[in-house]
Amino acid sequence: MSDPKNIKAQIKQLLESDQRYQAIRLIQNTYGVSEADAEKLLSTLENEEPQQSTSSTPASNAGCNGCFSGVLKVGSILIGLLGLLFLAATAFFYYFYEDFKKDAISVRGIVADTVYVTPTSPTDTTRSVYLVFNYPVEDSVYTYQTSTTYPEFEYLVQDSVYLLVTTSNPEYATLESDTVMEDFYLIFGIAGGVCLFVAGVLFFLSRSPRSVRA
Repeated sequence: MSDPKNIKAQIKQLLESDQRYQAIRLIQNTYGVSEADAEKLLSTLENEEPQQSTSSTPASNAGCNGCFSGVLKVGSILIGLLGLLFLAATAFFYYFYEDFKKDAISVRGIVADTVYVTPTSPTDTTRSVYLVFNYPVEDSVYTYQTSTTYPEFEYLVQDSVYLLVTTSNPEYATLESDTVMEDFYLIFGIAGGVCLFVAGVLFFLSRSPRSVRA
């Protein structure tokens, strides 16, 4: 009997040359079957080719989808961890500041001096200063320089201001009307929430291709 691989190759060549009848006759002569059976066998051979040629496509698509899904999943984990870090910082500073305010007393101080901040660029025309306070606590006078800056003319030397100070650590003071810390942990809290939301969306998208293929 002839080699089936060679017969298939010959049949394929005949079909490519639009010689279908000759392909049927070749099958009849090779396998000794009727014309109807040869037609059926030829149809089977024709249907085999497209399936074989397209069988690699789902695998390659699955591989691409798998890579894309993996990237999304890793991204969701990293952004989620960043969000948790923001929320942890928010909780820490919130607790620190609220604990400080709980034990703080209000004292009246004076702006003793202002320290100009070096401009970050030659085109920076907005001048900022650190404030230096003098304030009394239990028969002692303390001096404190702020760690945050303020616009140049918001507070002037000899201005009277109200400060929050703790008797356990009177060397640290903050303006009673200052909302910098609240703004700080509010921004961190919002950033943490946004990061967790984005992480959730990415994680959902990383699972979507898998559910579609299923």
